[in-house]
Amino acid sequence: MGTALGRAGFVIENEWYWRLTEGATTLDATAAVRDFLAPLARIVTAMRDLVAAPGRVTFVIGERPFAIDLVRAADRIAMNALVGDVNRAFAAAELGLTFALVVPNRFELRGVAMPEAELAALAGDPVVLIPSTRPSWRATPFR
Repeated sequence: MGTALGRAGFVIENEWYWRLTEGATTLDATAAVRDFLAPLARIVTAMRDLVAAPGRVTFVIGERPFAIDLVRAADRIAMNALVGDVNRAFAAAELGLTFALVVPNRFELRGVAMPEAELAALAGDPVVLIPSTRPSWRATPFR
């Protein structure tokens, strides 16, 4: 499964892997759009009109507008929330897709759009970094 995920989606700058795993607090709206949402929109063509504003990103899926307020926390918490909010937008737009950040190879980070059932089948698989349901992430103290 990891190999298939490694070919799917888009490569995310390696620095984000370290930011997410080491508790950095660098995610802002500009980075969210540039590094995660704009590459995702190239895959999910129904997603368009991405705008970064202080603390918020907006976009349109089909004809429906969405706004996501970024969580001010460690990057892994903020990204987990962003991915969850994007997935709620996908569900509301009835795309049948989910967004995830995966680690198909050591220290490699990719963003993927996959069918909802595929992400559900990967629950608990360490290849899925975000959205995370792993107990170890909930038990880790955050800055």
